Amino acid sequence: MMLNALIAAAAVSALLAIAVEWRERRHPSFYLLKPLTTLLITGIALLAPTSSYQTLVVAALLLSLAGDVCLMFEGNAWFMGGLGSFLLAHFIFVAAYLSGLQAVLPPWWAGLFLVYGMGFFLWLMPHTGTLKIPVMIYGGALMAMAVTASARWVSLHDGPALLALLGASVFVVSDSALAVRKFVGSYRYAQALILSTYWMGIGLIALSVHPA
Repeated sequence: MMLNALIAAAAVSALLAIAVEWRERRHPSFYLLKPLTTLLITGIALLAPTSSYQTLVVAALLLSLAGDVCLMFEGNAWFMGGLGSFLLAHFIFVAAYLSGLQAVLPPWWAGLFLVYGMGFFLWLMPHTGTLKIPVMIYGGALMAMAVTASARWVSLHDGPALLALLGASVFVVSDSALAVRKFVGSYRYAQALILSTYWMGIGLIALSVHPA
């Protein structure tokens, strides 16, 4: 009952946040709704039985919350704060995905994440200016998260592992959309795309903490 209530509350909060930010005019309520949505999603993971995977996912979601707050403000300092928070979150997501595995052997198709990542960041690099190295490091961590999620799915082959893989994949889409807006230029409905895929991604990861 509580889990369903939190899922519904997170969905409503996300929809409201996307609605008020539709035209990217930064309505005052957005400063409440954005962190609230991520906090509600973190609550979904907190409801699961305690395990090393659950603890690591909750820690990564809390770092994502810190990144959310930083990215609500303009300027490279705030952006670097958000990038750093999400970088640490991805490292912890990687540790979570590897937890409990007897062997780490990603499937061949996990290489598609690496091919995509290399292609995307080679295309993006000329636009990143002085942030080339931080963006490159972040991109590597993001791809590592997707690859280790693939390894978890192949190793465990259960519903939660599939949710984790789907969540990681959607997270890659969100961060790619954010990078394009940040470094290449804004585009129509950018914020709606970034927020919807981000919350869907971490929502699926939060649900992956619950046993099948």
